[in-house]
Amino acid sequence: MSKKNNIFYPPLFSGEGYFSKGEFKFPITTKEKTVNKSTFLKNNKGITLLFFKNNNGKIIVNSTEISVKRGTFICLANYHYFKIVPDINKSIDFIECRLSYDTFLYIAANPYYLFSEITLSSIPLTSHLEGHLLDRTEILFERLVKSTAKNNNKFNEIDFLLCMKLIGILQYTNNKNIFK
Repeated sequence: MSKKNNIFYPPLFSGEGYFSKGEFKFPITTKEKTVNKSTFLKNNKGITLLFFKNNNGKIIVNSTEISVKRGTFICLANYHYFKIVPDINKSIDFIECRLSYDTFLYIAANPYYLFSEITLSSIPLTSHLEGHLLDRTEILFERLVKSTAKNNNKFNEIDFLLCMKLIGILQYTNNKNIFK
């Protein structure tokens, strides 16, 4: 049987290499942070998942104000400028997960995962989680914090799979009318 008709030899321009993670080596970093006062406006680099663990406040993204509370889950893209503002005399604890644009594209564009709602627009993907989805997301983020700390900025498939689960929750719960 020739290479041309053999299923074990993918076509020259197929996506097999991309979707098989053969050359996929980008680390995922996750940190827990606390903000006591308003942060400076900063440019996001890469893709950032933010999960707010307690208290109320707001995040300003490209001049759009979003109220945050325990369970707010946001995905920021490369072109988002953001500033976190806690309520007066309070602090906000949150988890910041950073991944490369290529990692996010791999998750969002892979046809096997069916992430049809995941897009990067001027308004960030945002959810206010409650109930069992809030509990599940908290557990996933805590596992991700421990896993990335253990891996010392090296690519790990567990980190990747945890991020994929989190993006799946974000797609399922994305509040399209949150700004109305």
